[in-house]
Amino acid sequence: MKRRGFCLVALDVLGVIGYVSALGLSWLSMPSIVRLQNKKFRPNSWRVLIGLGGIPNLIMACATSLLPASPRYLLYRRRYEEALTVLRQIYAINNSKHADTYTVRLSYIKSFFSFYKYNFSLRTLDNCVRPDEEDEEDTGNVSKIVWKFYIKTRKRIRKICSTPFKCTTILGLCINLLQFPGIIWVALWNTQLFQETENFNKSAKKNSTCIVDIENLALGFLHNCQEIDTDRFRILFYLSLSYILGEILLLIGIDVIGRKIFLILSGLVGTAACLGLLFTVHNIVQIVLSLIILAAYAIGRTTTSILLLENYFTGVRGTIIGLSRIFPYLVGSFTKLFLNIQCLTSIYIMSGILLSAAVAGSRMPDLTRLPMQE
Repeated sequence: MKRRGFCLVALDVLGVIGYVSALGLSWLSMPSIVRLQNKKFRPNSWRVLIGLGGIPNLIMACATSLLPASPRYLLYRRRYEEALTVLRQIYAINNSKHADTYTVRLSYIKSFFSFYKYNFSLRTLDNCVRPDEEDEEDTGNVSKIVWKFYIKTRKRIRKICSTPFKCTTILGLCINLLQFPGIIWVALWNTQLFQETENFNKSAKKNSTCIVDIENLALGFLHNCQEIDTDRFRILFYLSLSYILGEILLLIGIDVIGRKIFLILSGLVGTAACLGLLFTVHNIVQIVLSLIILAAYAIGRTTTSILLLENYFTGVRGTIIGLSRIFPYLVGSFTKLFLNIQCLTSIYIMSGILLSAAVAGSRMPDLTRLPMQE
């Protein structure tokens, strides 16, 4: 419980490292792609790149299949023997002892739930522990399986939209909607903003000469598909390193300072850095402020996910995470189709996103050094 935040942040740190590694690989492979454009065989063609991108997914799929289910989830499904086996493995690894020395026995677990059942209402027990729905007999009919899945999902969504989770659900969805750009597009925006202010005069971001165009965000790395914009790749790569810095800061302090305080501070600091871009003309200061903005965004994004994970019980935890990810992607995809705004407006929008996320996060329950919701 004391290191829970550290373990949850570590997963996002690995994800950010993977993003930066993929960006560096693209930077290294792009020049040779341009040079070998008219060749019959290119060692780094799109087929090779798809293969390189697919290998990590295969590794993750294989590794995930080897991981045991969570003991909390197994208890939730009343699979006591499997839960006890996993708990013994965890005990043996953490304490360097044999699994047979684990003091908890299967009879203890069953007697605990029997005691709970007879001393509390059965309805309360059913809200915490349910039989394994996966063991139910399959109908073999695809339409019935889909309908069954729909019914289960609807029940879980109704739970997270009812008391006492209603307020937390609304706040979590709002924060995720505000964070719709994602780490990749925020880094691309910051890169183009930095280059636009260099290409024009120093006050360009305050007038109509500086435009943030969705087409230039991605295609700006190539000039007519013949020449690579090395400077743009370099800026994007260096700015993206701030994501790792932000995650490391979160890794160190999330269990000490707390989730909510980190979310609020990241929003306020990121907003101040955005507004600071309007009043500086020095490249070094702009780079520092850009690094702060990206680090603050990464901290807020990870902290929001942790708050959602801790405030919902096992049966609906995956549902709320999936639901909170769908809407930002939909809003982001729709917004990016029409993104063609002035740099000044984009800075105000980004500062509003960071500040609004901090305000909404201040109303969410903080379970730092407390048990997760169950």
